[in-house]
Amino acid sequence: MTNEQLIGVIDVESEIVKFSVLNHSGHILVDSYRTIELIKPYPGWVEVDAENIWNAVCTTINEVIVKLELKNLSKDYIKIIGIINERDTVLAWDSESSKPLCNAIHYNDTRTDTIIRDCILNCPKALDAIEDATGSKVTSMFSGIKLKWIINNKYIIKQPASMESIKFGTLDTWIVWKLTNGNLYVTDITNASRTLLMNLKTLEWSPDACQFFDVPISLLPTIKSSSEYYGTIEETLLKGISIGSIFADHQAALYGLHFDKPGQIMSNYGDSCAVSCIIGTEFKRSNNGLITTVAYKIDKEPAVYAFEGWTSVGGKAIEWLKNNMKILDSDEEIELLNIDASDVYFVPAFNGLAAPHWKPDAKGIICGMTHFTNKKHILRAALEAFCFHTKDVCVAFEKDTNIVPSQLFVDGLYSIYNNILGYQADILGIDVISSEMTDDMAIYGSAKAAAKVINIELGSHEWSLKISKPMTTEEEQKNRYSKWLKAIRRSTGITKPQPNQTIAGNNNFSTHFLSTAYLMAMMGMMVFSDKN
Repeated sequence: MTNEQLIGVIDVESEIVKFSVLNHSGHILVDSYRTIELIKPYPGWVEVDAENIWNAVCTTINEVIVKLELKNLSKDYIKIIGIINERDTVLAWDSESSKPLCNAIHYNDTRTDTIIRDCILNCPKALDAIEDATGSKVTSMFSGIKLKWIINNKYIIKQPASMESIKFGTLDTWIVWKLTNGNLYVTDITNASRTLLMNLKTLEWSPDACQFFDVPISLLPTIKSSSEYYGTIEETLLKGISIGSIFADHQAALYGLHFDKPGQIMSNYGDSCAVSCIIGTEFKRSNNGLITTVAYKIDKEPAVYAFEGWTSVGGKAIEWLKNNMKILDSDEEIELLNIDASDVYFVPAFNGLAAPHWKPDAKGIICGMTHFTNKKHILRAALEAFCFHTKDVCVAFEKDTNIVPSQLFVDGLYSIYNNILGYQADILGIDVISSEMTDDMAIYGSAKAAAKVINIELGSHEWSLKISKPMTTEEEQKNRYSKWLKAIRRSTGITKPQPNQTIAGNNNFSTHFLSTAYLMAMMGMMVFSDKN
């Protein structure tokens, strides 16, 4: 046991924090997690208390150390730490006290929609230049526009702070700052590539983008690669252990899968649905609605790029059916679902449609119902929404690159269900592969990158893979996809933007700045009968 070499991975999401310890073979020995509650003060606003996230990190670390001791393993066997985080959630904190100055703004938050509409109306050429340099679309999901909102509304600050003492960052930057007691103010290139503030050609902060969004470039963290020696932890029971990798979670899974060739594609079936397609080591822009992102950069090796498309509502639609509509009693019903495909289509555009459609005004709809439709048809339609969104991205990717994906790798919480994998194979017409690791692929990728820093080759053990093969004809695939696109069109133009509102009350979010935030009307599900 004295030669045991363990790798720790801190996984920081806005709704769950997890700490895992892996052995040199890549297996998770022990882990611990804590859930975090989101805060939704107004329609369209989604926040999270960053102190709760930090406390959860400390708690899970303590619990894992206890579990290791029960296995007669000391924390001293942990040789290096990797960090993965949910992308696009952002916050500000005071550098002197290390206290958050406001709640972190969640990636699903849409309060900046009015700012974006103003930018589109008043400075379209400047937006085009920013999108060309950053590879992204100016949308409320990305953190750069959220930082603009925070800076423009400085009176949300909970305590006096000068601009010079304010630190900004996504969740990786916040946790590394706390772990190192303020000695490290960094972000990794995968997180930075999604801020709308980094030039994907130079791999540095873009002066033009920062100026446009009113974000002082001097106050931003230093951009590092996804795998290198960053520094040493000073806080928690992990004190003295080095940090060797920092990744956005989805990109960590790409690295864990050894994806490095153009055409390799992965879809994550989680609360949201993100689909990434490797394009190589040369930066390219999509002409078909996808964004460009950095898949990973290992130390001094060239950055690997990917095209990406995503929807902010994936598994959240399943939760909605369960909690709001009472159509689903438990997740067990998903695996037991046995019903043929129908012409019922569910577009879960609860927060509009992102890549590749870019329809922020879209609303969620269920269409194509008849008197014979029952709750099983609606559940299957919700599950197929993962699959049709993935098809959307694959179609755009093929148009951009002339590469037809030969197989799809799927991970995430909902990738454990065989019937969803079958739906995906039938809709795409290619083999769909999943691993027993599900969400642990990102953890494995982070551990692999961290281990590389100290010359430990993390085992690439043989995972149990499931392969689902298509059972439909090309004509059937085209027919159903055309109906999905019809449903997409019907989801747009349902409602018009609401005028700015003022909400009374004394709280952290003063009425003085509500004029800058677009408060979305409460989403009402629209049900249509789809006529062919």
